[in-house]
Parts: sequence; structure tokens; C-alpha cells
Amino acid sequence: MEKLLSYREPLLTTAAVAKWLGISTRAVCLWAECKVIPAIKVGRQWRFRHEEICEWLQNSGSSSVKNDTNKVARVARV
Repeated sequence: MEKLLSYREPLLTTAAVAKWLGISTRAVCLWAECKVIPAIKVGRQWRFRHEEICEWLQNSGSSSVKNDTNKVARVARV
């Protein structure tokens, strides 16, 4: 238990993930809300684990990301 508590992975902010992915912070928030991208809600803000984002990028592939973008765009228009 002590080992688990001693290691605290820093969480990435929405701005950091947006810069990393080359998209807007609003898009990152929409993806998080729609569960397109793995995220954690801390209060009113979204946070992201580096390892989960890396895994998501490897597993999603570029075509999946494009499809998810269209899905989010449809949700945002509603």
C-alpha cells in the first residue's frame, strides 16, 4: 500500500493534451465528455494520464480519430 501511495503520476491538463495532439482545448474537452479519449474529471476540469493517452493513440489509429472527430462534431451541434 505504501508503494502505491508513494508513486503519484502527474496528470496532464487539457491545454497540454491539446498542444500534444495539435488540436484545440475545446476539442479535447468534447472528446473527454463523449468518452472518445480517456480522461478523469477533477472538480470541473478534465485531467489525463500520459500512459492512457499514449495507449489510446496507439490503439485508435488515424482513421478512428477522424471518425471520433465527426462523432463529436455531431454531438456538439445538438
